[in-house]
Amino acid sequence: MISIANKKEIRVTIRLTPEQYESIKSRADTAHLSLSSYIRAAAMRHKVTVVDGLPEMTRELKGLGRNLNQLTVLAHQGHITSPDLSRTASALERCYTELHRLAEQERR
Repeated sequence: MISIANKKEIRVTIRLTPEQYESIKSRADTAHLSLSSYIRAAAMRHKVTVVDGLPEMTRELKGLGRNLNQLTVLAHQGHITSPDLSRTASALERCYTELHRLAEQERR
């Protein structure tokens, strides 16, 4: 069964000055949202939170995950027996600390 609440069938057209459009577009880009998603969130009075540095942190976490997966495959194949994960643990700790700092900033 398809939920009607999630189906977007109604189109709303608004007129903006070029300055207004650029301001809204810039905010949407900063929030990593499409223009439509940003406007919907703002119109529904949802809080739009921008976390600087999150894309870089996501990239780093993905890289760490790939490295761990590769080590796991090598271990299962018998190519390695006891990899040194101290650098990986340090990198994960740095990511956790930074995420915690960003979360604390958001609460204030």
